[in-house]
Amino acid sequence: MNTFKFIKIFIFLITLLPTISTYAGAVELTEEDIVGQWKNVVKNPAHKNTVSKRYMRHTFFDDGKLVVENKEDSHDNKEWKFNNGIFTVTSSYKTSKFIEQYKLININELSKIRFQSIIDGKPLADYNPKEKYIRQGSSADKNMKTWDIFNSVKSSMDFIDPNTLKVGSKYTLSKKTPIMPHYTPSDLSKIIYALKGQSISIIKREKVNNTVWYQVTFNGAQGWVNSIALFGQKLK
Repeated sequence: MNTFKFIKIFIFLITLLPTISTYAGAVELTEEDIVGQWKNVVKNPAHKNTVSKRYMRHTFFDDGKLVVENKEDSHDNKEWKFNNGIFTVTSSYKTSKFIEQYKLININELSKIRFQSIIDGKPLADYNPKEKYIRQGSSADKNMKTWDIFNSVKSSMDFIDPNTLKVGSKYTLSKKTPIMPHYTPSDLSKIIYALKGQSISIIKREKVNNTVWYQVTFNGAQGWVNSIALFGQKLK
C-alpha cells in the first residue's frame, strides 16, 4: 500500500470517529437499567453537589416493586412499570392514588419528571417535581458529597428549648454565660460567668416581664440566668 493511499484511509477513519462515538453514547437504556438503589440529589442550595444518605432513597426491584425510604424507621411500598422509555410508579393511600413518572438520563442518573395525585377519583395535582437521583455506588455517587438528613432531623428533635428547662435538672452549657445576682436590675459588677462546658442546676423558675429566669447553682456558686442568654446554645 503506497503512502498516499494509506493517508486517505486514515483520514476517512478519523472522519468516522464522531459518528462512532455518538452511536456508542446513544445506547438505548432498557427497563432493567433502573434496577438498583438511587440516592436523592439534595435541592437545598446550601448543600450543592450533595446526595442524601438514605432519605428518599429509591430501591427498584426487578419484579416491579419499589421501596422509598421516607423516614428512618419506615418506608413506602410502590409498584413500577416501563413503557416507551418512561418508568411509571403507582401507589395509593385510602381513597388517594399517586402516579409518578421517571426517566433515565443515563445509566447513573434518574429524573422524576411528573407527579400526579387523584383524590376520590378527582385529579388534584399534576406537575414536574424536577427531582434527580444518582445510582448508589456509581462514579457519579462517589464524586458527590453525602448528607445524613435522618441524623440532622434527629439532632433538631433533640434541641432543648431554653424556655422549658425543668427545675431539678442539670444542663451543660456550650457558651460562656452571664449569671446575675438576681433577676431584678442588679449591680453589673457582681455578674459572674459560667464557662463553656460547665453545668448549671435549675433550682427555681420565674417569669418576669415575659422573660423566663432560672435560679441556678454551678461550680459552688449561685445566681440567676435568663432564657435569652441560653438561646443559641446546644444545651445537653
